[in-house]
Parts: sequence; C-alpha cells; structure tokens
Amino acid sequence: MFEALRWRLTAWYVLVFALVFVVVGLVVFVWANHRFSSDVDRAIRAVSTEAEARVQQHGRIADADGDVRAVLANASLGGSADVFVLLLNPDGSIATNPSDIPLTGLPDSAAVAHASQAGNDSRTYSVGGQNLRVRTVAVHAADGSLIGFVQAGKSVQDHDASLRTLAIVMAGGALAGLLLATVGGVFVAAIAIRPVQRSYERQREFVADASHELRTPLAVIRVNAEAAGLAGGAGDAVSDIATEAAYMTRLLDDLLLLADSDREGIDVQIERIDLADIARSAGRAAARLAEGHGQRFTVDVRDPLPVDADPERCREVMLILLDNAFKYTPDGGSVTLTARESGDEAEVAVSDTGIGVAPAELDRLFDRFYRVDKARSRAVGGAGLGLSIAREIIDALGGTLKIESQPGVGTTATMRLLLARSLVPEHAEARADGG
Repeated sequence: MFEALRWRLTAWYVLVFALVFVVVGLVVFVWANHRFSSDVDRAIRAVSTEAEARVQQHGRIADADGDVRAVLANASLGGSADVFVLLLNPDGSIATNPSDIPLTGLPDSAAVAHASQAGNDSRTYSVGGQNLRVRTVAVHAADGSLIGFVQAGKSVQDHDASLRTLAIVMAGGALAGLLLATVGGVFVAAIAIRPVQRSYERQREFVADASHELRTPLAVIRVNAEAAGLAGGAGDAVSDIATEAAYMTRLLDDLLLLADSDREGIDVQIERIDLADIARSAGRAAARLAEGHGQRFTVDVRDPLPVDADPERCREVMLILLDNAFKYTPDGGSVTLTARESGDEAEVAVSDTGIGVAPAELDRLFDRFYRVDKARSRAVGGAGLGLSIAREIIDALGGTLKIESQPGVGTTATMRLLLARSLVPEHAEARADGG
C-alpha cells in the first residue's frame, strides 16, 4: 500500500516539474523567437529605409543603383549582412538588382500590390527552398507620384536553425531534469510518507493487540451469558448480552484478519477446486437466512467451474456477499446466486432487489468501516468490514470483485476467478462417471 503511495507521490512530483519545464520552455521559446524575429526585422528596416532615402534623392528608381550598393556595403560592415535589396519600377518589374542575387521567385507581386495600397508590407515566404523575410516599401516623390518600390529581405534560415537548436537543448535539459526529478521524487516521497507509515503501523499493532486482548474476556462473557440463559437467568437481558458479545467477537475476528492482511497479506491455501460446488455449499448455508427474512432465494449453478483457489476463502466471500444482499433487501424481495463460465473466467454473482446504492457511493463500498446508511446498517448488524475483507481475499486469489447497483432497483456483486482449463476437478469427473 505504502509503496503504491510512494510512487503516486513521485508521479505527482514529476508531473509538477514537467509542467514547470513546459511552461518555462514555452516562455523561453516564444521570447527567443520574438527576439530573433525582431533582430531580422530591424536589419531589414534599417537597410530599406536607407535605400528608400537614396531613391527619393535621385527621383528615378534606376539612378539610385550605385547609392544603394553603397548602403548595402555599409550595412554589411555595420552587422546587417545578408540583407538584399531590389529596386522595382512602379509596375512592379525589376529596375535594378543592387545585391546581385538570383531572381528566382522574386519580386513578390502580392507584397508589391499590398504595399502600393498600404505604403509598406512585411511578410515571410519561401523562395528557392528557403524562408525569406521581405519588406516592401512604396517610394513617392515630393509631389506624391509613385517612383517605385524598394523590396528588402533577409533569409531566416539561421533564425530557424537557432530555434531548432534551442528546442533540442531545452528538450534534452527537460528530460535530464525529469530524470533527476524522478530520482529526487522517490527519495522525497519516501521521507514524506515515513511518519504516516509509522503512525499506520502503530495503529495496526494497537488494533491487533487490542483485538487479541479482548477476545478472551468476550469469550468468557458470551459463554457465561449463554449459560445463564440456559439456566433461566434474566431473560432478554442475558440474551442481549450474548448477542452483543457474539457481534463483538465477529468484529474482532474481522479486525484481526485485516490487520494480518496489512502486515503480510491474507493467508490463502491454493488448490484445484470446483467453484460451482463451493457456490452450492454457500447457497445451502444462505438459504436459512432467506427463510428468516421472508425473501425468495434462488441458486442457479450448473456446469463445473474448475479454478485454482482457496475453497474456504471463496466460500467466505460468497457468504459475505449473500449476507449483504439479505440485509439490504426488504421482506418479500428476491436474492439470486448464480455461477457460470464467462470467457476464460469463472463468475459468481449475487443479485438482489434491495434498496441499491447511489453511483456516488459505489467507489467507497470497499473502504473499511464505510456504510452507506449508517443508522440502518447498525440496525441490521455489521461494521462495514465485510466488503473490505471480500476485496482483500479476492485480490489475494488473483481475481476481481465488482459491484453494480441502482437505487431502488437492486445490487449485483460479481466475483471472478481465472478458469483452470487444463484439468477437471476429480469430484466433477466422478460425478460424470457416475452419471
């Protein structure tokens, strides 16, 4: 139990770290992308602004070629290398190519069209297998007439490569961090649950010791009360004492069983058995309970169900489920015990037409001392340990126990164990030979 809790705490610890890594990583990545993009846009804007000024000075787009080449040379010396410039005529055709770059895919006519309307345009698009960031500016003369366009751009391949490198480095760092967080989480979780584990062990030891100490005086009280009743003692008072002593004895037995289960697991003796025979035996024992409650009880058990399990423990689980069914089914209701083959499993189900359980309560039915209706539960007997014990037994046998219920309609509790198909129980073979 505590090992599972330790790993659960570790998982939460690692999850928190993972979320922190993701958030920080996204913030860093977005910031780096913005920073790289701003640097590219700043370099392009500086060159395009200078080129625009040279074109306006000359008044003719083609005459500015020499000055623009000088601007590009100065830009390269100033740290704005790899920025190219095209000078375009008013119709968008190329006037000069100061950067002497390959013209495949250039100029971008869509950018020119937008710049003619808005004055400038900035966009990123792919040319010749690489991404370019391009700024297009419409250049006007003093009288407002259109001289042409300056289209300046820069490859963002270095930008993209830097982002990929950053992503790889951050991913590697995050994985290393998560690995360290997992190791640290296991260590921290072990320290965190240690006080809880010690407290739990002390509580378990107290329950076990107190139960052992109380069994003898309770047995004495019960025997003396029964003897007094047989001798014609104080009538109902003595009978009540014997009844309560028997109830407390059963409660102590259940507490001891759960305490032993917590310490070293429930002791089971595995052997090849016919679960159908165990179900019939439990049905015969439960029939007397049905008579006392005025309920209809049906047993539907047919084919042999060979399993490897503990016969006494299986019978105990069935009786717990049947006892619950009878307790919470009104007089005149019905309880059904069925045993059948379901795929590769043997399935034993106890169904009733009782008060049922609300969906919100189903997950807590196997909690110790939990009772849906505490007042009614105490009136009919029981301390809320039966289903907890049944679950512990089924888990020890490697099976499953499931409860389905609908308020006002009834409840079905189903235990399943893996079928042992390799052999048929000897008593089943004998019954077949006798037939």
